[in-house]
Amino acid sequence: MPIHKVKLVVLYKRSARDPEGETIARELRKMGINAVKSVRVGKIFVFEVEAESREDAITIVRDLAEKVRLFNPIVHEAWVNTSCLE
Repeated sequence: MPIHKVKLVVLYKRSARDPEGETIARELRKMGINAVKSVRVGKIFVFEVEAESREDAITIVRDLAEKVRLFNPIVHEAWVNTSCLE
């Protein structure tokens, strides 16, 4: 079976505060970098998954992310894809 690289991206929802992102944005403004209006900080997980197809690999990662609780659906949004990976 082929191995597929699958990326899981986890960020705070727009409705939830992102204290780390707020701090970075504030520090950039102090440095005179005013073009950046906001920053959101998150995590990226990269999985190598053995599966019949790319779609199967994505399903496996999506299911395990919820089952293992790699993110809190109350405050985080998460999505899975295989783009931008080599």
